[in-house]
Amino acid sequence: MDRKIAEFVFGGYRLAVDVEATRAYYAAHSETWITCECDGCRNFARAVETLPQAVRDFFETLGLDVEKPGELMYYQGTPTTLSGGGWYHLVGRILAGDTPSGATEIFPAGWYQLCDGFSVAFKSQCDLLPDDFPTPAIQMEFEHRMPWVLKEANPYIYE
Repeated sequence: MDRKIAEFVFGGYRLAVDVEATRAYYAAHSETWITCECDGCRNFARAVETLPQAVRDFFETLGLDVEKPGELMYYQGTPTTLSGGGWYHLVGRILAGDTPSGATEIFPAGWYQLCDGFSVAFKSQCDLLPDDFPTPAIQMEFEHRMPWVLKEANPYIYE
């Protein structure tokens, strides 16, 4: 069966993505992906429902499930927001904008802003790629500022 590879341009990135294979991988793994019980991960799992439609549409276009990140991390918060990042994996290749081998700058093509508070960047080197993930694979890193939706106070407020 021939797979249809879709090409996308996001800022300085040009990608060839197998959207159907990406979507099929996430659909075949229905288990809960966010298993960490820290406040940041619990908040992300609930706050992801509040993402703007532009972000949800972007994920859908690439075949990604926004509720299934490969990794999450958190930086700084306010009483009502939390900033952080993480990554997702896609089946595909980076045609332009990738990090050259040996480069010190991780994302020379920069961050592509989807909306205020949510940006993405891409690289060929994949961290924590599941053993059963189809190849070739690329990593989409993201930075976010999301609402703090848990009832308890945000512990990520640093002075």
